[in-house]
Amino acid sequence: MADPTGRSTMRKMVVAAFQAAAAAPTIQSPGDWSTPPAKLPAILVRCGDDQKISNGNIGETQFNTDLVIEIRGIVSGPSGEAAQDALEDLGATIEDILLRNVAIRAQTQDFPMIATVTEIKSEGRLHFGAVSMAVHFQIYEAFDPDVETTLERMTVTADLRNVFDASGTYPNPPFPDAVQPAPRTSGPDGRAEGGFDIELPQ
Repeated sequence: MADPTGRSTMRKMVVAAFQAAAAAPTIQSPGDWSTPPAKLPAILVRCGDDQKISNGNIGETQFNTDLVIEIRGIVSGPSGEAAQDALEDLGATIEDILLRNVAIRAQTQDFPMIATVTEIKSEGRLHFGAVSMAVHFQIYEAFDPDVETTLERMTVTADLRNVFDASGTYPNPPFPDAVQPAPRTSGPDGRAEGGFDIELPQ
């Protein structure tokens, strides 16, 4: 089975963040936006478009990937004003969870754009509000060449984004194409903060 794509991984992280924060009674990633009124308020999540921009592909295939996660928050209320107030509260909650979540921020190089569209409509005595958000993420992806060989040992090295030297320059960085030039406001900075070796059974 192939490894999950960056957009698939990010979608699942976004859903997990909403679930951990209990952001709404209904949190789903169904691929479509259909939700019955009895399950509102609801947050729905699905993958949007993505674009991979090459980092040079030296040794392994490397990209900065710009991807979109589409989020739809849906509420209801007895009046248009009540639906609007509930919708604004839910929209603020969605943004707060996404932009503060530690796991999401650790995987994200940048949030290039968040585009938001809101709508409110009435059906009989009940008013519905929906906020549709296209959240753009930039992440780093690398694809090793598919070489048939026996793997005997694996080394894991961590050069973290949120632990970094603002001005240092280090020779032979573990991930040279991902190093931010000094002066920097985030990592990677070109030095390994940790790692370990794994001997694999044969």
